[in-house]
Amino acid sequence: MLRERGSGTLDVIERALLQHDIKLSSLQVLMYLGSTESIKLFLENSDCMGIVSVRSISKELAAGIFRVIEIKDMPMMRALNFVGLQGQEGGLAQVFMQFAEHF
Repeated sequence: MLRERGSGTLDVIERALLQHDIKLSSLQVLMYLGSTESIKLFLENSDCMGIVSVRSISKELAAGIFRVIEIKDMPMMRALNFVGLQGQEGGLAQVFMQFAEHF
């Protein structure tokens, strides 16, 4: 189970795999789905594995529905960007962005 082509999540997965000389095309992908929720629903009713953000399954982890399988030496980090209205920088938002950029 993977996100659809063009998703940022799939890009992160592909980059992590390529660092270990694994091509996405060499994996046995059953289906590409368009949202994390659709992946979660499918996984609840199958014996497949999927790759989603840990934050997106916090309720399911607490309920014991899903479990995390760590892949040694294969971190999948995603870059996030701040967006806002042009000319609206300053105040608390600016302080938070500076904090986040340093940590």
